[in-house]
Amino acid sequence: MVGPSPHLSWRELRCGSGVEYPVEWRRDRAVALAWVFESIRVACGHVPIVVTSGYRTSQHNAAVAGARQSQHIEGRALDLQPPVGLTTEEFYRLIRGLATEGSAIKGIGVYRGHVHIDVRPSARLVVWRARGMDHRT
Repeated sequence: MVGPSPHLSWRELRCGSGVEYPVEWRRDRAVALAWVFESIRVACGHVPIVVTSGYRTSQHNAAVAGARQSQHIEGRALDLQPPVGLTTEEFYRLIRGLATEGSAIKGIGVYRGHVHIDVRPSARLVVWRARGMDHRT
């Protein structure tokens, strides 16, 4: 199998350092991420979406100045570049609209050039904006 879903590959999920996505998380965490990724892709009109970061080892996470308790380390997060035709803000708002009650999306962060999504084990949605981003909703 190329990946956990038709449009998300294991290569896209592996750490930027080259470490593979952990096998023990492939049946649960990767499946949840893939389902969310595919739903975002559908909402964008079935256009390609580039994954800029997936799983990270704690060492790689520190090297890229990631949050200490990043969901990337847990294999539950993706950073996504907006597809052609959408600004980062438009992409963020589209994903925010998908994160309704019952959604597997439990974390959304907007940064310059990408949107972070995650499937953390939480009953509530956590939303944030990177320093320097304006605070429009």
